[in-house]
Amino acid sequence: MGPGLAVHLGLPQATYVRKIREVTPERLVVERLVEEGVEIAAVPLPALITVVKEINEPRLPSLKGKMRAKKVEIRKITAADLDVPAGKLGLDGSPTRVMRIFAPPPREGGQVFQGEPADSVAGWSKFSGKAG
Repeated sequence: MGPGLAVHLGLPQATYVRKIREVTPERLVVERLVEEGVEIAAVPLPALITVVKEINEPRLPSLKGKMRAKKVEIRKITAADLDVPAGKLGLDGSPTRVMRIFAPPPREGGQVFQGEPADSVAGWSKFSGKAG
């Protein structure tokens, strides 16, 4: 969702952000989770970021905070409260549609190579799936 929204809005993006290191009026410096580990990236602002759950460590509320939360009135805003055409909201306003929901097929077993890497895969073509 995030990358698609960033493209739609024409904004730079950073995905899988686990920490925001620096914020200036011009840019964000973030730590991103990547397959090889962690990448540090600078993103010009305005930007869109998607985060992983590790970005937040929830604090335990104090007793005073719990009591105050019980008294807070939560304001409910409906589509009728917004100055937006009905065709721009909900399913009618969504640019995407779920066409089908399905479980992916189970993974098949792989191939085990034994011995020295150069010897065990000599002549194997990873593109054709056949020994060559």
